[in-house]
Amino acid sequence: MDFISLGRANDIGASCHYLGVNGSGIVLDAGADPNGEGPASLPDFSPIEHHNVDHVFITHAHHDHIGSIPNLNAKWPMAWMHLTPATRTLTTFMLYASARLQRRKFDEGSSPFRALFDEEDLDDVFDVLCTHDYDQWIDLGSEHLRAKLHYSGHLLGSAGVLLSTPDHRRIYYTSDTRSEAQTMIPGAAHPSAPIDVLIMESTLGADPVAETVTRPEEEVRFARRLASVLDRGGTVLLPVFMLGRAQEILALLGRFKMQNLIDPETPIYTAGGLREVSRIYDDYRLSTPRIDPDFEVYSVDQKRFPRTRKARNRVLNQPGILVLTSGMMIERTLSHQVAVELLENEKHAIFFVGFSKEDLPAGKLLHAAQSGAEGMLLSPDRGMQQIECEVDRFRFSGHAHRRELTALAKKLQPDTIILVHGEAEAKRWLKQNLREHCPEARVLTPSQGERVTL
Repeated sequence: MDFISLGRANDIGASCHYLGVNGSGIVLDAGADPNGEGPASLPDFSPIEHHNVDHVFITHAHHDHIGSIPNLNAKWPMAWMHLTPATRTLTTFMLYASARLQRRKFDEGSSPFRALFDEEDLDDVFDVLCTHDYDQWIDLGSEHLRAKLHYSGHLLGSAGVLLSTPDHRRIYYTSDTRSEAQTMIPGAAHPSAPIDVLIMESTLGADPVAETVTRPEEEVRFARRLASVLDRGGTVLLPVFMLGRAQEILALLGRFKMQNLIDPETPIYTAGGLREVSRIYDDYRLSTPRIDPDFEVYSVDQKRFPRTRKARNRVLNQPGILVLTSGMMIERTLSHQVAVELLENEKHAIFFVGFSKEDLPAGKLLHAAQSGAEGMLLSPDRGMQQIECEVDRFRFSGHAHRRELTALAKKLQPDTIILVHGEAEAKRWLKQNLREHCPEARVLTPSQGERVTL
């Protein structure tokens, strides 16, 4: 078996991995860097350009796992793509949205790159998408080569991939996973031990704080801080990722209202694509793993965040909660625009509820606030601003922390562990820790394009 990481080996963008198994070519995810643009945001397919690709497994619909699907399909149009029904629906929506966004950014001059794909390219993609329920064996057309999707606990429709080879080896790709329950969805249901080769994410491997925080404690702290800001007449901005984090946070806010932890009359504002994703979450509530299948995201009262400046100013001058994209506060997004307006007013707050990359606006603001900086340049158009509003981070990640990942590896008893989807520091910590807890396992951290033969 050959393994090649085609995406960013020391980052969390452009997740894409190649497996050559008994003559079959299998690709695990086909992502793009959500913070990049143009060809540089794609995986590097050159190491496998002369290989066949027979099957592609799409584990969930985040852009860093689906953003290069059309480009991969153009190179290997005969490859079948396997995913859950919910992931298919979400992937369709997200790829169409991506095509429109890329075209708009080029047309308006905010990006020098033409769209990597358009809506017509997606028609070919959808012809090769094959949906499968969890825990059902999938025949991959080669004698005794099979696969099974396991619920991964990350977001709606997310899955890990178990491969069973003709020589009875078991390969498990966790993709993004979480063992503990979130607000809406339960923790992962991984396969039983033993696993021969474990391909495991390492997103939170460099975060020592995540393993010390329990979700119930963080929920209490979050509710109290929200109530404090609202009581003083302030507005709370919650920058969120459109898919997954937005719906989990809306569910949590709805629970806070029901428990009177925040004023039940507090208006909650949402906007854009996250509203459509919430409808998809509701459509699949009875057919996907849920803590409470009867709960609907749209049962949480939401107002549409207004488009005009005059109407927005009215919203920002009264207590309220704004659940807006993007989670990284990328320039020109709605959350970035609103953050610029809130930053210099001490009654307001900006609370981050997910991962904040250090070199992007969300991470820069969080670092500036935590280090005691008096001000920062959040928007070149606005210039330097004083940081007067309250800024904090709450850990509601959909990823397992590093102790969870170590425990998972120990439970699955692999002979070989390949660490992917994480920064270099995260992999270093996990590799060292896994040597202690899984002393019989070989732990690998291959670089981009490096071929590993197992």
